[in-house]
Amino acid sequence: MPSFSNDFGTAVKPHFEFLTETCGYTLVYEQTAGLIFESPKLRIDVTREREQTSFTVRARGDYRDYDPDILALLLQGATEYSRSGRAPDFTPAGAAGFLQSHLAEIEELFAPGRATETMARGDHLKNDRGEKIFGAGRKRSS
Repeated sequence: MPSFSNDFGTAVKPHFEFLTETCGYTLVYEQTAGLIFESPKLRIDVTREREQTSFTVRARGDYRDYDPDILALLLQGATEYSRSGRAPDFTPAGAAGFLQSHLAEIEELFAPGRATETMARGDHLKNDRGEKIFGAGRKRSS
């Protein structure tokens, strides 16, 4: 019988340590396939499933979260969902690299005075993505 081990702590966690080491975040939760980092503004949830590492970002105290696909569009000022043409990088280094490269801009999107507008745009982009991926004209539940 094969031996199964979880190497999340050695394969994924080190790539996101910049959050605690240089960006002022606190690691508030750690489990076999997930990490949660928090700052006064943001909550960042890092996960790995089926060897794919990703993260979501949400404003502290809010329930709506945004993945790198939507965050990239928010950073570009997009008003409609469009595929970037590049495949997402689900490696630990790729996910952490995107976050580290854009963290200051992401924090600014969720700054007081901008968070409400950012979340409205993010929700619109997520809905638009769903309609484009799963088909236009899909009925929304009330």
